[in-house]
Amino acid sequence: MHVAEKTISKKVSVAVAMSGGVDSAVAAALLQQEGHDVVGLTMHLWTDEKGQEMSLNRASGCCSINMANDAADVAERMGFRHYVLDLSQEFHSNVVKNFGAEYLAGRTPNPCIRCNTFVKWQTLLERARLLGCDYLATGHYARTERRGDRVALLRARYLEKDQSYALWGLSQESLSRTLFPVGNLEKPEVRRIARELNLAPADHPESQDICFVPDDDYRRFLNDNFGSELKLLEQGEIVGPDGGVLGYHRGIANYTIGQRRGLGIAADRPLYVTRIDPGSNRVHVDYDENCIFKEAHVREMNWVSVAYSEHAFRCIAKIRYRDEGHAATVFPTDSAQARIEFDEPVRAITPGQSAVFYENDAVLAGGLLYDPLLEG
Repeated sequence: MHVAEKTISKKVSVAVAMSGGVDSAVAAALLQQEGHDVVGLTMHLWTDEKGQEMSLNRASGCCSINMANDAADVAERMGFRHYVLDLSQEFHSNVVKNFGAEYLAGRTPNPCIRCNTFVKWQTLLERARLLGCDYLATGHYARTERRGDRVALLRARYLEKDQSYALWGLSQESLSRTLFPVGNLEKPEVRRIARELNLAPADHPESQDICFVPDDDYRRFLNDNFGSELKLLEQGEIVGPDGGVLGYHRGIANYTIGQRRGLGIAADRPLYVTRIDPGSNRVHVDYDENCIFKEAHVREMNWVSVAYSEHAFRCIAKIRYRDEGHAATVFPTDSAQARIEFDEPVRAITPGQSAVFYENDAVLAGGLLYDPLLEG
């Protein structure tokens, strides 16, 4: 029997979010081996608000039709119920529309975090309850732990695959009903278990890119789906360090903070995007030494493993998924906003991305980065 660290002591009914990948398949198998009543749930996300099929990024390896079939095959082989749930309207309104709106505002969104917060751990958890399930489990590499009256969200044991950064939006209610069966395992061990159990997804490639953007060409996706509304390809000025116009951009959605290549301007040394101003339709660029900052600001904070406190706290702050983290002090303005003061300057602080605050393995809180000079 292949059993990870015990997830819960008594027999319960668990809905497992099954994408068709190896991680969720093994999560379901481990829970079944522990004696729990497992129900597989796969999300159908590909119908827009007009009832039309959306384009699908088949290279992403996430939530595609083929992957849904793989999830159904695993459920049949393991002998538990499996349902495909149409969450396309919820996905479109909470994730896809937000994706376009963020680019209109000159920000760079992370749709996976929105999907986790508003679809998987809001809509899907509610559907699981309606099916009589006590818990929702996923194949995410993360862990939870009861600490006093709160449930702490922790990094995975296998840090190379840790996904806690993308889960900072989960509420205490959601965390209290969440299981992460593979959070204590390394990826090679997960694949070994899948092969030994003869699960079809054992050798599927890793999911990557944005699942709803065909060929990972997000600019074309924005133009095709939001072009008339967002005017994403309108030409505007590229402004240099001294405020002078150096050239013209191809639409603010084509640029992100820290970008160097593809600017199409001549300069004596490399220039990088430092600010995107949708109000003036300008892209600001500057030299390398002016692209690092000791301060950042976050809003829409969610206090995860700890309750809100008005007092400043020390932490390691990650400002993007692959970021190794930076020693910092966080000064809460109120329960929803804070200022981050880094010990050392940090490069390419990008509005729309997430700042997640860690103490050792625990996710203390998280929020969305924003530019107070542009947004007040």
